[in-house]
Amino acid sequence: MRIRYAVLTVLGLLVTGLAGCAPQAEPDWPAAEAAAQEFEDVASSQDGFLGSASFRSDREGAQSPEELEVVLSYASDVLVEGVTIACFGDGTARLGFAVRVGSSWLGVESAEIECDGDGHAIDLDEPFEEVNAVSISSAGAEGAGAMLVAIVSGVGSPGELAS
Repeated sequence: MRIRYAVLTVLGLLVTGLAGCAPQAEPDWPAAEAAAQEFEDVASSQDGFLGSASFRSDREGAQSPEELEVVLSYASDVLVEGVTIACFGDGTARLGFAVRVGSSWLGVESAEIECDGDGHAIDLDEPFEEVNAVSISSAGAEGAGAMLVAIVSGVGSPGELAS
């Protein structure tokens, strides 16, 4: 009788362990992309809009490093007062933010947010002056994946995505 219980216990643990390793379902990419685009469209009509960037973030390790960074460059220096990030999809996402003043990258900030579709401000200690580029990067997503959006705000003309 004990052997039967031991076998059932081992089988139960094995099934539970394998269920935890099952791949997660893909998020609804068209819905996540549409929500991200709507978020960007609303932000681009606001005063102080300096640019936005969005990109798809799959599970950690599923993308090359080039796919995990977006850079906005500015023709003339701007004052960056804030960055708002949003995540549409599943799980959580980790994002990084840095500005380039002259030829130096400064103010590397990071945040982990829930993919809840809400805007989350990255707390900046103080505004950054004379910025000629902004880098937004993803350190990965926990969950099935998500569309990430970053909105840069401040004073100046909106930037362009660097190639």
